[in-house]
Amino acid sequence: MIALSLVSVVLLALGGMMFDVARNNRQSTAVAYRSAALESSTAWVQGVPWDSLPGIVGCTDSLTTGLFQYTRCVELVTTTPNSRLARIIISPSGALFARPDTVTVERTKARSPSPFTL
Repeated sequence: MIALSLVSVVLLALGGMMFDVARNNRQSTAVAYRSAALESSTAWVQGVPWDSLPGIVGCTDSLTTGLFQYTRCVELVTTTPNSRLARIIISPSGALFARPDTVTVERTKARSPSPFTL
């Protein structure tokens, strides 16, 4: 009886630890996917033509990166004739949950290759 009691206590403790490990693993997976989504969104904003940047402002639902579903919102924070600051907000919306994250991308207008144009 004593041996059976000890084994049950040890197994309960191990079960609780395994639950914590699984939860932490799931959360770190969500954070890794969120980072990949931020990197992908940053590359996307950097690839948009300069004149089209105001057209990408707003939120896009149901994007996925791997198993990670999220909403991407883009807003222009600062706009000058030669520079634009875009803020990207990634908000998880699927089964993998992580806190929303934000990145700011600075885009500058390309210079003209001709010295005779402004």
